[in-house]
Amino acid sequence: MTSNMWVNGEQTKTVSILDRGLSYGDGIFTTIKVIDGQCELLAQHITRLEQGITRLSITPINLILLRNDLVAKAQKHSTGVLKVMVTRGEGKRGYSSLGCDSPNIIIIAGHLPDYQSHQTNGIKLGVSNVTLGINPLTAGIKHLNRLEQVLVKQDIDEQEWTDALVLDCQGYIVETSMANVFWRIGNNVYTPSLEFSGVNGLMRQQVIKTLNEQSVSQNSEWASITIIENRFILNDILKADEVFITNCLMGIVPIIAIDNNSYQIGDITNKLSDVLNNKEES
Repeated sequence: MTSNMWVNGEQTKTVSILDRGLSYGDGIFTTIKVIDGQCELLAQHITRLEQGITRLSITPINLILLRNDLVAKAQKHSTGVLKVMVTRGEGKRGYSSLGCDSPNIIIIAGHLPDYQSHQTNGIKLGVSNVTLGINPLTAGIKHLNRLEQVLVKQDIDEQEWTDALVLDCQGYIVETSMANVFWRIGNNVYTPSLEFSGVNGLMRQQVIKTLNEQSVSQNSEWASITIIENRFILNDILKADEVFITNCLMGIVPIIAIDNNSYQIGDITNKLSDVLNNKEES
């Protein structure tokens, strides 16, 4: 997919310097995987945007028109990525959002990274020295202020890791720099609560939904699995039988090591990979 950018439907590579997304990170975004000309999990991406707009009290946009536009753009390409940003729009100097009632919708089309090796062979994680702040007002949503993630990624680059586990400032596990994290101990699958920080990723939601559906199926071989969301410290995950991370672009990726602790690629990881990796839903 050739890299292109549109602002409010017009193809361009510029945005106003008065845009509050630039000034304050005042907006939200989502990143959509395109396979065979279709947007995966499109309904969920639209819902994510709507929820973020509501949480930040941004003036509502026409989501039906946006959906149709994304469908049309995806149909022109076999694979790729569509990143959608919705900012509050242009504003005067200062934090006040009064009068900012014309949001900007920015769409960037780009190439889909190749995560096949990650999905098949797994990756190793470090543990970042950068910790996340706690803010329940913005926890869970994918807002544009990503300075913490920039600092985490700087740490990862310096250490030459592929990715790293990230804790909050109270020492609880949140996520990695680019994904949500799960681990299994026995019949329990654990994932961090995101009520104070982190992003509630769409693939994370798909994993939780799939495990919950399978756990109530009498004929399911996953029937004994229980999923637990809570606040966990680093030592909790180090005792895991298997670990995997998730996001919409790379799907399910096994974790084969965290620092000096090694893990096998487990049955739950493999089963979820079979169900969710490259799953198309438009």
